[in-house]
Amino acid sequence: MSRDTVAPSHSSTTSKHSVDAEKKAAAADAQELPYSPFSAKTRAMIVIITALTGLVSPLSANMYYPSITKVRDDLHTTQSAITWTITAYVIAMAVFPLLWSNLADFIGRKPVYALSMLIFTCGSVGCALSRSLTALIASRVVQSAGSSAVQGAGAGTISDIYPREQRGTALGIYYLGPLLGPCLGPLIGGYIGQDVGWRWVFW
Repeated sequence: MSRDTVAPSHSSTTSKHSVDAEKKAAAADAQELPYSPFSAKTRAMIVIITALTGLVSPLSANMYYPSITKVRDDLHTTQSAITWTITAYVIAMAVFPLLWSNLADFIGRKPVYALSMLIFTCGSVGCALSRSLTALIASRVVQSAGSSAVQGAGAGTISDIYPREQRGTALGIYYLGPLLGPCLGPLIGGYIGQDVGWRWVFW
């Protein structure tokens, strides 16, 4: 009877020590592995590129505003109709980040950024070459769809490469882009629209 009671106790003690050893080994491995394979310099460059990409959407939206009366006169339309070029852009900027962020989870951040900038470029060219209000509205939607990708995936990119305790500074730098866009857009767009014409705002 005594053998039967002692043997299970010894086995359970050995099993417990084994589990503890495995947990300690896993914790040690986790401490040794870096959070991101990128160097500090590479991560800083990623943050800067992401911030500049985040600048594109609010900058392109606000550069257009000072020239809206010239666009209205050039396309021979009304004030209420020309405001659809703004409304359509803002609606697309609200909807498309949801799609881009989901797509980034499947194919990765880098392909999403590359594809979105290509779409934004095509939309900008379409805006510059538009000869009718309908074409301008459609091109503005395409432009907004392309420029809004980083609005949904930018913060996720920062979280991918920085641990929690280092994200504050990186996110602060990243949000400089989206926040500077509304400040710089009207100023730059006003000079360009006044000196060389509203179509050059999109070039």
